[in-house]
Amino acid sequence: MTALIVIFITLSLMGSALWIMPPKKERQRMALRMHARKLGLTVQLTSIDLPDKWDKSMNRQKTIAYSFYRLKPVTSLPDCIWLLPYEVWKYNALLSGWWSSELFALTADAQKVLEKYGALLVGVKITPECVSLYWNEAGDESVLDELATLVFSLAEVKSVPN
Repeated sequence: MTALIVIFITLSLMGSALWIMPPKKERQRMALRMHARKLGLTVQLTSIDLPDKWDKSMNRQKTIAYSFYRLKPVTSLPDCIWLLPYEVWKYNALLSGWWSSELFALTADAQKVLEKYGALLVGVKITPECVSLYWNEAGDESVLDELATLVFSLAEVKSVPN
């Protein structure tokens, strides 16, 4: 009888400890966010206002931003450049399935990454201070490595043609 009581208490303590542990998906997200920090990206839970197709209203969407902040703001850039994976009537077609609020050229590597992982991305915002990548964290560290190369190549954009 004493052995059964000891086994019951041990199992209940183990169950309590397992209940406190985060689920596997949450551990994967945390590992992804730690990897982003090693790459030099800042991770932030945020909500963004995205325009609809006719740019008449803004849709608020909760998402995760992976951002790279420049040491010095680039004053020759406009306040905000949006790259979106859906059409907005007054935006410029950037490449197949992507539209930009300002006209500028992407590098070949950036185009490949956008075409490959476009379904995972909510949008990309380029400001004079930073480049932010909004996505749903539906990948692993190798996907994040490629997306980080996209962010760093977009951080090299210094101006857009008028």
